[in-house]
Amino acid sequence: MQTVARRALPRLSRGWLAYRYSTAAARPPSTPLQETENVRTLINLADVVRQEHLDQAASSPRPARLPTRLNTRSWADEAKARAAAAADKRAGAQGAHDLDEEAHRRLVQPKRMYDSFVELSLPFRSRPEVLEKYIATSGSIRLGKLFEDLDNLAGDISYTHVLGGRPTAADHHANPIFIVTASVDRLDLLERLQTECDYRLSGMVIYVGSSSMEVLVTVQEQDSGRTCLTGRFTMATRNAATGKSQPIAPLDVRGEAEARLFEMGAAHKSRKKLEAKASLDRVPPTSDEAALLHDIWLPGRQEQQMQTVEMQDTMLDTVMHMHPQQRNVHMKVFGGFLMRAAYETAWMGAAMFAQRPVGFLSLDALSFHLPVPIGAVLSLTSHVTYTSTAAAEAAADGQQSAGKGKGEEGSSIASVVVLAEVVDVETGERNKSNTFHFSFDIGPAHKRVVPQSYSDSMAWIEGRRRFELGEELRRIYRMQ
Repeated sequence: MQTVARRALPRLSRGWLAYRYSTAAARPPSTPLQETENVRTLINLADVVRQEHLDQAASSPRPARLPTRLNTRSWADEAKARAAAAADKRAGAQGAHDLDEEAHRRLVQPKRMYDSFVELSLPFRSRPEVLEKYIATSGSIRLGKLFEDLDNLAGDISYTHVLGGRPTAADHHANPIFIVTASVDRLDLLERLQTECDYRLSGMVIYVGSSSMEVLVTVQEQDSGRTCLTGRFTMATRNAATGKSQPIAPLDVRGEAEARLFEMGAAHKSRKKLEAKASLDRVPPTSDEAALLHDIWLPGRQEQQMQTVEMQDTMLDTVMHMHPQQRNVHMKVFGGFLMRAAYETAWMGAAMFAQRPVGFLSLDALSFHLPVPIGAVLSLTSHVTYTSTAAAEAAADGQQSAGKGKGEEGSSIASVVVLAEVVDVETGERNKSNTFHFSFDIGPAHKRVVPQSYSDSMAWIEGRRRFELGEELRRIYRMQ
């Protein structure tokens, strides 16, 4: 892995951010209280469905399972299969056939919500050898590893809903479908994970469209049951023969808890469509947002003793070669690996900006645009797009910022965007594969990010929108 700070690179043109953020979907302001109540309700309802699953499985209990990657066939076998497929294509042989009627019927047989429930264990306290794999240099939990596990858990849950269980390496040719992560809508850290606690990772499918699923995942402290992290993944199902969307089993919804979870999943899907229509690449900023941008450039309006840093100067690059060990079940790069790599790049970018270690708050959004092939060169580029301080927010809003109240020495939050691109080593062409949005607590700040171009300004507004929603969510959680 090679990490390059912005100052070591030639200065890029101002069109750089326009290219990278041209399709970024910014969430319009939401009602934080409603969002918080939704998350709290999701957690409570999920506990009801979890208990239903445990009641159903009481006759044949299974031991707690550690997180493991979904099985794949060996890379050597994959290379042979690719060579054989290429030879068949040259010979004019037909490729794989679509599903027959019986296979299609099995795939669309309705399933109960608790049928997809999967629970894993992270026994940090009771098994020190497990903790050793997750420990960070600071002595805390390495969150990037946890994100890998959560993406893997979402895939495990999805395959359990569609196929009835985890696929094995031997099932590779027989599996009629494959499942990919389409997006991660939020990951919120509600409580810091402790090295002296045992945790359970669990989740289930709570909503099914025609070929996509929403998967709710949680991380809970084993003894108390307190929820420390929540996440919502959108998973998409593809036909293995055609690569097109594949209809899957609808949910057989029964009982009030399941009905409410399903309704919340449907509402979430509808809201995502509305938010996409209100993104900054479609709708101009509001008049208040335009006024905030204007205030940045007015003499005397910037905070006293606050150093300004151009957005371009916060750039950090990480370049990696994608090896077979990073593959998933359909022989592309594992989405959880991309999440970990992007998180660690974002963390380093935020830490270099703040000149101190920073704390993760949330993954605000993650979009998967294109799969990353094994053997590719992957470029991860991070920018700090927005920074907040108590004094800055009070000046912008005309009042003290909610949840802060520490004056100029108050904690600052940074919005960080990471763009993942596949680089053609021969031509230098870049194709966008993923966009990540993170929020970090960077401690007392003595400098702030300012935009220099119109595209910088749009990224700044997007970061501010995400900050406002996330900070209010966290404030409401702290009040409970």
